[in-house]
Amino acid sequence: MRSYLAVLLPVAVLLLAGAVHLESARTQAYRAELRTGLTDQLDAQRAQLESRLMGLSLMMRGLEAAIDAAPDMSQERYKALASVMIRNHPEIINIAAAPDLVVKYVYPLAPNKSLLGLSYDQLSGQRAAIELARKSGRTVVDGPLPLLQARQMGFILRAPVFLSGADAVAGNGTGAGAAKGDRFWGIISLVMNARDFYLSAGLFNHDAQFDIALRRKAGPGRVGEVFFGDPAVFDQQPVIDEILLPEGRWELAAVPAGGWPVHAPDYLRSRLVMALLALVILGLSAFSLHQFRSQRRAKQRLLGAINAINDGFALYDAQDRLILCNQKYRDLYKKSADTMVPGNTFEHILRVGVARGQYPEAEGHEEAWIAQRLEWHRRADAELEQQLAGGRWLKIAERHTEDGGTVGFRVDITELKRAKDAAEHANKVKAEFLSVLSHELRTPLTVILGFARFLSDDKISPALRALRGNLEAGADVDAAVRARIDDYIAEVTKRAGRIEQSGNHLLQLINDLLDFSKIEAGRMEMEAEVLPLALLTDDVIEQLRGAAEAKGVALISDVGDVAAYADPIRTRQVLFNLIGNAVKFTDEGHIRVTARREGDLVAVSVADTGCGIPEDKIEHVFLEFQQADSSSTRRAGGTGLGLAIARRIVEMHGGRITAVSRPGEGSTFTFTLPAGDMRSASFCAA
Repeated sequence: MRSYLAVLLPVAVLLLAGAVHLESARTQAYRAELRTGLTDQLDAQRAQLESRLMGLSLMMRGLEAAIDAAPDMSQERYKALASVMIRNHPEIINIAAAPDLVVKYVYPLAPNKSLLGLSYDQLSGQRAAIELARKSGRTVVDGPLPLLQARQMGFILRAPVFLSGADAVAGNGTGAGAAKGDRFWGIISLVMNARDFYLSAGLFNHDAQFDIALRRKAGPGRVGEVFFGDPAVFDQQPVIDEILLPEGRWELAAVPAGGWPVHAPDYLRSRLVMALLALVILGLSAFSLHQFRSQRRAKQRLLGAINAINDGFALYDAQDRLILCNQKYRDLYKKSADTMVPGNTFEHILRVGVARGQYPEAEGHEEAWIAQRLEWHRRADAELEQQLAGGRWLKIAERHTEDGGTVGFRVDITELKRAKDAAEHANKVKAEFLSVLSHELRTPLTVILGFARFLSDDKISPALRALRGNLEAGADVDAAVRARIDDYIAEVTKRAGRIEQSGNHLLQLINDLLDFSKIEAGRMEMEAEVLPLALLTDDVIEQLRGAAEAKGVALISDVGDVAAYADPIRTRQVLFNLIGNAVKFTDEGHIRVTARREGDLVAVSVADTGCGIPEDKIEHVFLEFQQADSSSTRRAGGTGLGLAIARRIVEMHGGRITAVSRPGEGSTFTFTLPAGDMRSASFCAA
């Protein structure tokens, strides 16, 4: 009995020690799992915050560029620019611009009119952020702080504006953001409601199972102020991620709701099992065998699950040695499958595959290809496509594990690549078909139009002139017969005119299809020259004036002496399309064409007082074969290619085309071209 107890007591002690160790390990694993999940959620939240702030900063840089181009812009121009910025940002309260630190522009104006004339010298609490923006030359995020708007906390993004070129005075530039010779113009301030910003950045949308907090990152040895969430979060060993600001950083921290768990969820069951094992020592051997068999089955299930995956799977340790891979992984890399045994490094397996011709793209520069592939493997932060011998294509995704290992997936995308190639070929065939069809249709249509013009003009036909001469010379011809003949000639002329009108319409549609097919196939040729826009605009207006005057619509050209460096035929095509559309959709009022110089570009605008376009349809009208009104009862015909072709032509010149419209108030289409003195400007014809 004593000898039995002598053995039993050490075993019991070992069991208890093992129980304590097991519970500690399970708790650590559970906490590691929680931390991993929390890290993923926090990383997504950080990316959303950074994206929101970076978007606002880039938007302000756009406004800064506009001010640099026109530092004395009108309030209306500022309003047009700022309104676009605010449109999709409900958290923005206003955007103000302060030359010489005195507010001159603000949008929206009505609720913020009191800010006009405000000098930032009067706001001592905001001077530090303003000076930092001026010295650094970067956007500074200030806040949260009490806003001038009553009972609101908010953030203020401040971006300095430095004028360059002719507007700058040499020697006046200051700070890292100003190049030598730039002049400090003033500050752009974007004010947003703090709560609305938190809401738009997703801080209120996270899972309620964890607590989140934000604070500024201070210098070494200092702790920043917590401005969102519970400050106690930073005292609970949180998961912390840094948010990079244009100037400075924030720290984003998160912990599980209620703090980190002391035990794994099933710790009581674990204790009970170990206590029973300590008491029932006679069943120790059977239980140990049971545990061994359970672990073996679990491993077999894991390996079976990995092998059942339809994609290749491999796991490498921190030293880049293979731990395991499934059969699909070996099947994909048949030429090097024999080297895929635990312990072999990724580099060794890769080099064997290269030596055996497994990677066609490595041929001729093997060492450089291996070095590049190993670099991607070490980074494990990107997805890439890889071609294998035999024409198979793989999509490779690799990520690092917490212990420094690497897990990788291989997905066979051969069929997807083939489908993509087939779609591209079909698109090419479509373009070629449209081109051939357009040419084939134009030949007979030209003949039809020629005969229609012949019939529509009763003075062209020699036989008809002779008949009329005989009628006039023959006094014995009955007056009723003469009238019947004249009526018949008038009817033939009228119907021929309709044939000619419809034929011209059909010819225009065919020309649109031909132009579109040329663009799709990359065969549209253009030749640029210095082009006085006034002459071209007046010519287009004269052609469309009859249609406009028939509706009582005035055509006004206010282009001036602006010149562009562009292809005259294609530029005329763009103007004819935009002005023609304006005439088509304007029943009263006027259509005005203007042009202005904007840096190295010329902006041409066509504004009308027509029916307008709904906001959700503006981008729609620039798509191929689309119109704002695509119903069967739409008021205007056409293929829907006109604006799509116009956009392609403008983009080939290096410009862009945009539209602003309000239903019932009219539309303004604006496109840009290289200025007339930009002889070195280049554009593509494909």
